[in-house]
Amino acid sequence: MDVSYFGAHGHVPLRVALLLASVAGILLTALAGSAQIMQLRATARKHRRAHHRAVKAEAKDSSKARR
Repeated sequence: MDVSYFGAHGHVPLRVALLLASVAGILLTALAGSAQIMQLRATARKHRRAHHRAVKAEAKDSSKARR
């Protein structure tokens, strides 16, 4: 089977071409999934920090009101 990919040309057996295509697909899927997980973790971290600051400020305000 003749294969052309980003300007590279070659001849490989069909089985090898299918194997390489499946491996490339798995790697792309894993990369996209990892990027999304990192985005979700960063968003969760921001929300956690904001909540912590709000709780801390609320506790500070309630302690001033008691005095």
